[in-house]
Parts: sequence; structure tokens; C-alpha cells
Amino acid sequence: MTEETKSIYTLEEDLKNLFSPGSHFEIDEKHLKEFSENVKEAVVSSLLRNQSTGELEKRNLRMSSIGKPDRQLWYEANSPPQDRKYFDYATLIKFLYGSILEELLVLFVRVAGHDIKNLQQEHEIDGVYGHQDAEIDGVVVDFKSASGRSFVKFKNGTLHDSDPFGYIGQLSAYAQAQGKNEAMFVVIDKQNGEITTYPLHELEMIDAAKRIKHLKQVIKNTDKPEKCYPDAEDTVKGNRKLSIGCIYCQYKKGCWSDANGGMGLRAFKYANGTRFLTQINKLPNVEEVEVT
Repeated sequence: MTEETKSIYTLEEDLKNLFSPGSHFEIDEKHLKEFSENVKEAVVSSLLRNQSTGELEKRNLRMSSIGKPDRQLWYEANSPPQDRKYFDYATLIKFLYGSILEELLVLFVRVAGHDIKNLQQEHEIDGVYGHQDAEIDGVVVDFKSASGRSFVKFKNGTLHDSDPFGYIGQLSAYAQAQGKNEAMFVVIDKQNGEITTYPLHELEMIDAAKRIKHLKQVIKNTDKPEKCYPDAEDTVKGNRKLSIGCIYCQYKKGCWSDANGGMGLRAFKYANGTRFLTQINKLPNVEEVEVT
């Protein structure tokens, strides 16, 4: 790899080539130290996260969330603090190793010789703030660690078809705040270590300023918006369950209080995870657990 060939569009191959036999590069001790400090900070933050009341304070609209559905953001803005749950230990550990993997990506980019700067730079659109991850070779990037199923969306370029966490809206906002017409996701599969990049061009971005204006009105309204996603058919005939977009939402219990004829959501622990049922025709022959 030569300096002349370095560009954001060779990044994926350059990162993979770091581990190829015969590759040549230098590892700067300064970068290793920064990586170690950031990992230490992530570990401490994770361990102390549930000790802080900050998780229960009123949430302001952020650039990182504008791609989420209207109803979810309405709940975030209007739910009383006591209705906002702490994360369980397993979720916090999952967040932690995701953060560590993303710090590894930053280190790899540096070792591969790409220009990386403006890490965690703050931006603002109409009073809504956010911090981008970085810029690589002059292009705004967002580092992601993804499960196998989510990783495929980035690898195959199908994120637009299903983006329940609003990643496209988030990255669009960072780019628009700087007047840039391209951006890129740099993604690592946290299950098998595979790396991919996903370029986001101007025609694929949302109008972040317009979205923010709309959301400000949404969260002011006393009435909830329509549900973010319809429920889906379950594998058991006649039963219906939450769609993937609702499963990880902390407001699902209140949002789906009308499920099962007004009895609310019911959750059942299967070998491959918890299934949240909105309509039951045949009772599952597995343990029922509390909806959280």
C-alpha cells in the first residue's frame, strides 16, 4: 500500500490487507496508547452507567436518533423518567464489546495509513446536536459493530430496505451539517470479525434539517403518532408477534398495551431468544417471562 493509493474507496481492502502475509506497516505507540485509553474509558463508563441518574433524565432530540420512527421518539421525549428502564447487565456488556470493536476499527484505519481526523466532532442543525465518529480521507464516517444479520445489510447494500435503528438518518445529519454530499459506514461483524464499508451518497441521504423540523412538532403533540411497525405472523399459526423494529425498543410494553385484546404483550423464552406475542391463538409450550 502506498500513500498515493490511499482513499476512502480503498479503505475496506486496506484494512483486510493488514492481516495478509507479507504486509508492511508501522504501529505508532501513540495510537496504541490512545486506543488503550479509549477502551479503559469505555469499560469504566459501562460499569458505572446504571449508577448514574443521567439515564433517567429527560432526553433531548439528538442527531444520532433522528432516523428512528416518530412514535419511538415521541415516547423518548414524553415518557416520565420513572418509565425509562435501566439496561440489564447483558445488554451493557453487548454495548461494551461493540464500543471496543469500534475503537479497534479506528486503530486499524490509522495503521493502514489513512488520514483520520475530527473524531467525535460536534455538529448542530436547528438546535439539535450530535457527534460524528470521524472523517477518513475527508469523508464523514460512522463506525458500526453489527450482528451477522445486520452486517449483511451493509455488505449487500440493502440497509435502505430495513433500517430500524435509523443509521442512515444519523449519518445523513453529520454530513449535511458540514455541507458534504457523501459519507460512509465502516462496519465490523462482531460475530465473525468480517469488515465491510458502505458508501452513502447524496441521493441516498435524508433531508436532516427537514426531518428535525418535523420531529420537533411530533414530540410537542399530546397525541402519539401511529405505531412504528405492524406486528408480524408468528411461526405458530394464528399467533402474531412484534416485528424486529419493535423488539429492542424499551417502550414496547406501553406502546403495545392494546395487544392480546387489551391484556398487553406476552413474552415467551425460546431457545433462540425471547418472542413477544401480540395475539395468541395457541399458547406456546415454553416458559413465559416478564415483558421488559
